[in-house]
Amino acid sequence: MATKKATPKSSAPKAAPKKAAAPKKAEKAMAPKAAAPAAPKKAAAPKAAAVKKAAPKKAPAVKLTDSQANLLKEISGAGETGHIATKKIQKQLDSLQAKKLIKKGKKEGDFFKYHVTKIGEKHLSTQSSGSASGASA
Repeated sequence: MATKKATPKSSAPKAAPKKAAAPKKAEKAMAPKAAAPAAPKKAAAPKAAAVKKAAPKKAPAVKLTDSQANLLKEISGAGETGHIATKKIQKQLDSLQAKKLIKKGKKEGDFFKYHVTKIGEKHLSTQSSGSASGASA
């Protein structure tokens, strides 16, 4: 069972309304005193933030099956006209779209046209350069 402890009331909150009724000269005199302690706290905060700064994380490499890689090459070969989906390859297209390698375009009949994204183009360029160096080695 949790019990509440009685805390003694301080006289500071009672004095605050009386000071509000005081002349404006007294308020101006009080303002610099209140601002002075706050300044060191603000200076300490940026130092702590600089220490906790972490290095940016790299995006994980995308792994594709052989059939997905071939389909991505077909879509990139289609260019601006786009590659029209079929029921046969829809699961592979959904997988490539989830990995943000392709994007869905305009609808052509019952199916959509798919286009390669910039990420997909980068993946194709790294894949082709990686396979070229692997073949020569």
